[in-house]
Amino acid sequence: MDILTKFIILCFLATGIALAKEPPNPVDGRESISADALISQKEDGVWETPLQMAEFPFEEAIYSWNAQLPADEGFRLYIRIGTGEQNLSPWIYAGFWGKVKPRAENITTSFEDGKILYDHILLKNKATAYQFRVESEGDKKLSVLPSLQFVYTDNYPSTDTLKKAESKKVKKEQGPILDIPFRSQLDSKGNYIKDTCQSAALASALEYFGKKTNLEEITPGTYDSEYSMYGIWPRVLATAAQLGFKSYIDRFRDWDYVRATLAENKVIIASITMPKDGDYKDPPYPSMGGHIIVLNGVTKDGRAIVTDSALTKRNKGYRLQWLLPDFEKIWMKNKGGVGMVICPLKDSVLKEVKYLPRFMSYKKKKE
Repeated sequence: MDILTKFIILCFLATGIALAKEPPNPVDGRESISADALISQKEDGVWETPLQMAEFPFEEAIYSWNAQLPADEGFRLYIRIGTGEQNLSPWIYAGFWGKVKPRAENITTSFEDGKILYDHILLKNKATAYQFRVESEGDKKLSVLPSLQFVYTDNYPSTDTLKKAESKKVKKEQGPILDIPFRSQLDSKGNYIKDTCQSAALASALEYFGKKTNLEEITPGTYDSEYSMYGIWPRVLATAAQLGFKSYIDRFRDWDYVRATLAENKVIIASITMPKDGDYKDPPYPSMGGHIIVLNGVTKDGRAIVTDSALTKRNKGYRLQWLLPDFEKIWMKNKGGVGMVICPLKDSVLKEVKYLPRFMSYKKKKE
């Protein structure tokens, strides 16, 4: 056996071992912390939650906040993570909302065991506890405290954690397909605003609930001036809350959970990414970087229906159809099923798609 053949076999075996050791399904824990849980500290204008203990260890987390603030108020949010009261990280900067002072250059966004990457907490070792801190920074002391949402993930759960998660799974045979209106990335004067897929998606969600909002009314909230970028998840949700809609961050790992959420007349804004050469069956476009769309629903015959602001020409992004395996790959697999959920108002009526054409192959259209 020559050296090249040996090398090929070793590479094949290594690949086979890696495939055989694919991690089990991740398990997510979800916690909501009301504004009432924030306790005033000795420092003026500072509040902290009690130490929160997770149901199981986690090495990844996402979060969001809701607070409808007056124009002259603002806050910064911090979090610390660890395994208990005596073993917590330093306070890590997690974002701001409203009017705040210029950010300090030495503000902490990472520590020895992990970091916050814009809106995503990534840990080297598993944690079991976390705590939030809110600091008032506006012209006036904060009069409205935020409610907080925290979704934590164990990517390599124990057998016991897996069993408990399985027992909590929802069962929903078929949810509705919501008739989400199409909104493009254009302002009220027809000007294109680059990288505002998240703002257009939020505009679609709000219009579905009866509140038509111009893109330029949404983008100041969804734009993060400190990172010079749109689309940070907590800011999208905070913008919805500022406009009067309760919202929260979540992860969707299976379609039953998607259907159950849609059945409550909630709109799911999904974070997706589509690398080239991903072995897709029949997608509407060849590739896509970080992108945000609205998920209308799932058909019985295996299609995901979405509203996609990227396909503006002739409103092709309205009721756009994906084969379920393709959409599962670009959302649940590539982005961990991250969804920004916008809740209905009390008088909101569930509006379903009345007619949906059969799936037309995108590949055949190009031929």
